[in-house]
Amino acid sequence: MLEQEAVTARGIAEAMQAMSCRAVGIAAQDLAGGIDLLKEIQDKQKLNWLSMNLVDGTTNQTIFAPSVDTRIGSINITILGLTDERTDPGKDAGYTILPWQEVLPEVVANVDTRADMIILLSSYPDTINKEITRTVQGIDLILESAHGASNQPPRKVEDTLLARVGAQGKYVGMMRINWTDAGQWGQNFSEQIRAEQNRLDRITWQIGRMEKRDQEKDLKIDGRYQRLLVTKEKSVQKIKQLKETRAHATGEPCSFTNRFIGLKSSMPEDREIQAIIDQTTREVNRLNRKRIRNTNTQQHFSIDTLAGWQKCQECHPKQTAFWQTTDHSRSLKTLEQAEQQFNEDCLLCHVTLPYYDAARVKSEKLLLQLSQSLKNVGCESCHGPAAAHSRQPESIRLVNPDQKICTGCHTPDHDDNFIFADKIREVRCPRE
Repeated sequence: MLEQEAVTARGIAEAMQAMSCRAVGIAAQDLAGGIDLLKEIQDKQKLNWLSMNLVDGTTNQTIFAPSVDTRIGSINITILGLTDERTDPGKDAGYTILPWQEVLPEVVANVDTRADMIILLSSYPDTINKEITRTVQGIDLILESAHGASNQPPRKVEDTLLARVGAQGKYVGMMRINWTDAGQWGQNFSEQIRAEQNRLDRITWQIGRMEKRDQEKDLKIDGRYQRLLVTKEKSVQKIKQLKETRAHATGEPCSFTNRFIGLKSSMPEDREIQAIIDQTTREVNRLNRKRIRNTNTQQHFSIDTLAGWQKCQECHPKQTAFWQTTDHSRSLKTLEQAEQQFNEDCLLCHVTLPYYDAARVKSEKLLLQLSQSLKNVGCESCHGPAAAHSRQPESIRLVNPDQKICTGCHTPDHDDNFIFADKIREVRCPRE
């Protein structure tokens, strides 16, 4: 594992500790730095790493705690950790990840007697978590790491509620749980009645507004008004049915409400967490600056497909002159001002390289081979590699940038005010 990733991992752990995380489930990708790094972070930050199936390769004993107990109000809660098997640790890793079928049923059975509620932190994909709900009884809530869209509502599968956390902290979510003596998820009739009553009030307000504004004879032929009347009657009947069902129900079942907030760069930062982030990024930048100085920067063959903006200028002086007036031509200065010009994760979108293939860029160390003509967001960032085009301009054509190319870097967390139709007009090159 590179030093940059280790520094980043320590920074993330420090931020999690500052946010008072009670437990952290270990995913396969968290093991990239090895077990010793996780142990070091746990000891320093006092985090509760959890994994019931991450075991010592020799003794077959769990390396971290399989669970942690906590109490909220009068409810005893046990939190379990389960690590996915997406990576092969290899013979010399010192650990093994056991299949969930071998450990999960027994662990749940052991904690079920002391816990009012069992929460499982799982890094398995959704398909496996659904299989778990059908196989293992007693798990009340599974929090799965994001293998897909994270801003989807929780859903009940069998007797378990499945909820998903967002990747890289891009979403903040809050789930309010009303845990009752029933110990099972069900319909919260009071909340459903309240929500339907709010809907009925809105419909009634719209109808009243139209009745004040329009004549009765006009309303009789107004399709929207007639649909509102039908919708109102259905809402009245639904409220009546919910009240009747609630009257015959024995006890209120467990229920929840959930809310996601997509984080945007315009939102104010938490000062303590921002200080940790700033310190971490400065350290990453310092490490990469040192590494670049000590690395042989002989050009690699993979970068030969790029020509650089000076080559483009030979045939397209008008377009190149315009490009030099845009922010793209000065994109590296943005990182220099933030002291992040050696941070590989940031550099990828501020230079002329295939940002969409970050794994290849890092594995082939392309960021260490940048010539002056490839610094900043140049012509080939939008139009593709141009070395071959510069040799055979008539037979080898370049592409025109579309929205997909732009949003590869202009993501919501980096640019929450990006509108393709507006921005493309600002950077579109003039015609020949």
